[in-house]
Amino acid sequence: MDKMEQLWNYMQEDIKADKIDTEIRRSPLRQKLEKTRDFIMDQQKLYKEMEERVSISIDRKDGIVDALKRSEEQLRALQERLENDPPRDAESAKALLQDVEKCRKTISSYEQELRHIHKEGNELDARSRTIRHDTAVAKQEFDRMKEVYNKEAREKKTLLDSQRSKADALLHQIDPELLSIYNTVKKQISPPIARLVYGQCSGCNTSQPSAALRKIDAGDGIVECETCGRILIK
Repeated sequence: MDKMEQLWNYMQEDIKADKIDTEIRRSPLRQKLEKTRDFIMDQQKLYKEMEERVSISIDRKDGIVDALKRSEEQLRALQERLENDPPRDAESAKALLQDVEKCRKTISSYEQELRHIHKEGNELDARSRTIRHDTAVAKQEFDRMKEVYNKEAREKKTLLDSQRSKADALLHQIDPELLSIYNTVKKQISPPIARLVYGQCSGCNTSQPSAALRKIDAGDGIVECETCGRILIK
């Protein structure tokens, strides 16, 4: 058996191992696991953001409550002044009433903002409960799927290891230089070797130039398809 046929035989076993490896990585259950994991991480991130919003809202609420108390104290002081020391002229009365009205508007604005914060707080609380519930359900599903996947992956891994061993057992027959070229081509396209069929590359069905065909017939070095880059053999 010549060295190119040996490389071809090695490729058959190598590609079988690659196929099993791809099946493991593209397992529908694994993809669902990854999707569920990403969902959980997104929910955790969202929950943290909401906690930060709640913290900011609480700080803002405390500030408004303090400001509201000061404004209410100011309004009471103005009202007491109006009762105990009434203005002596129209201009003074007008100025005092303006201060009272301004204070009342400020209080009304604070009360309106407190209602808004309270409403937003209720919405955040409801949303947080939903996130916690959805995350808990997703974690339970993730754990269940992971247990099934781990069993499936162990079985596939055993099969993969066995197939890799079959391929590795042929490595001692392969010329190191050829193997290096094979691995380089494989990074670009798989399978990396194709047979000539009626002067065409069986990988991409492209007719090969006469010079390439003569070189392959003569066994004079490595010939790669000019279109797909595969190593060509007879």
